[in-house]
Amino acid sequence: MWSNTELYSITAQDGSSFTVRFNALHPIFAGHFPGHPIVPGACLVQMAEDLSALVIGRPVRFTAVRNLKFRQPLTPDAEVTVALQCEQSNIKCQIADSASFSATYMCLGSDVQ
Repeated sequence: MWSNTELYSITAQDGSSFTVRFNALHPIFAGHFPGHPIVPGACLVQMAEDLSALVIGRPVRFTAVRNLKFRQPLTPDAEVTVALQCEQSNIKCQIADSASFSATYMCLGSDVQ
């Protein structure tokens, strides 16, 4: 399934929509926050970047994130749907009812954006 160091695993994929499960044993939850752990917002953005690379078929790096909204915290035991819309160098991301944002990206190892 996953090692203790992996933050999440993909349990299903349908095109550019993913179902992911967080690893409650990941060390990041020990400090964020003790007794009431939640998934850090930066980890959600990184996860979306990782999943975007799977959709696009190449490694990507977000160059800007806009309209980032956190509506409710995600706990380490959550299984959530991440929906991505990828168009040219722009991505829209919806993480369950918890977060949403848009981002621009560049493909790594290429001059093409």
